Amino acid sequence: MYAKVLKTYKGKAEIEIFCTEASQENVHCGACSMGQKPSAKPQTVLAQNKIEAKPGDMVECDQKEHAEVKAALLLLIGPLILFMIALGIANALNLELWQSFLTGAAVLGVTYIVLRYSLKNKTYYYITGIK
Repeated sequence: MYAKVLKTYKGKAEIEIFCTEASQENVHCGACSMGQKPSAKPQTVLAQNKIEAKPGDMVECDQKEHAEVKAALLLLIGPLILFMIALGIANALNLELWQSFLTGAAVLGVTYIVLRYSLKNKTYYYITGIK
């Protein structure tokens, strides 16, 4: 897939991904492979910039291996497991149903905040070359 570099900093680049005919082979948003027109707003993501592309450069980029699976495990399965553990602990403490629910919701809130700040600069994209 192809992208335009918007900003660069600390070995990373903010890129704007464009849908092309080749995007069907390496899908970034799903719109290309489903035969739909992508949204008017291109997708902007953070990518590793090991080749030191400059702002304004057109680059070719790719996703790291198993990026979707890693992201799903981290963002979906992890909080679900923590929520179920919190419900189990609340049940073991003989809390009422509404108290158990609030405990689980609080754990989800804390998990969201921790993930949000710890993954702020995390990226599964990388720049492979300058076009």
